[in-house]
Amino acid sequence: MGSAYIHGYDPKESRRLQDQASTLVELLHSDTSYPAGSRVLEAGCGVGAQTLTLSQNSPGASITSLDISRTFLLQARGRAREAGLENVDLLQADIFNLPFEAQSFDHLFLCFILEHLPRPAEAVTVLKEFIRPGGTITVIEGDHGSAYFYPDSTAAKRAIASLVELQKMS
Repeated sequence: MGSAYIHGYDPKESRRLQDQASTLVELLHSDTSYPAGSRVLEAGCGVGAQTLTLSQNSPGASITSLDISRTFLLQARGRAREAGLENVDLLQADIFNLPFEAQSFDHLFLCFILEHLPRPAEAVTVLKEFIRPGGTITVIEGDHGSAYFYPDSTAAKRAIASLVELQKMS
């Protein structure tokens, strides 16, 4: 993949990811449900923050969640174990070099991952090869350039522009 995760892999970042997921769970997953028997690929699962919701909302589906970070993957495995999830397989893998056969999955789920990849369009192209014809792709990303401040200020605009530039560099 190339560069390291811009936010790092420390416990503070792990808590931030989990807090973000729990805060947004209803907004992001109110209608997330995969049919029983379907295979779901979650690429870039991080600490498993979205994985728990995917699994709980789709208990009959088989969820394969992967991340390049061994540190985050160990945390995701711990969370899955604590939650008693039996339909999740977690593995360490690079999105650009996956160990699956083409068209192995019915659904692809990406959440807050593309913004961290050096070649996001290429990642989607690579990942869609693993989806069966008629399968679905869910992509959830933040738009950091859409922040709104009231009252507006030059300092606020500079702060958002800096964030956008920083993420472009990662």
